[in-house]
Amino acid sequence: MSVKKISFPYYKVKKGENLKIISKKFNVDSTKILLDNNLSPKQIKEGILIKIQK
Repeated sequence: MSVKKISFPYYKVKKGENLKIISKKFNVDSTKILLDNNLSPKQIKEGILIKIQK
């Protein structure tokens, strides 16, 4: 029996990361990240969980 890796749709923002860095890291449009999470760019801070869908 093989073990499948389940993708977790949330990402915890690390220290020093901002919206631009996260959007490049996951190759997702920054506007899509904001709309999916109902956030403004200033609310993306260290420690919050954001949903990332491709």
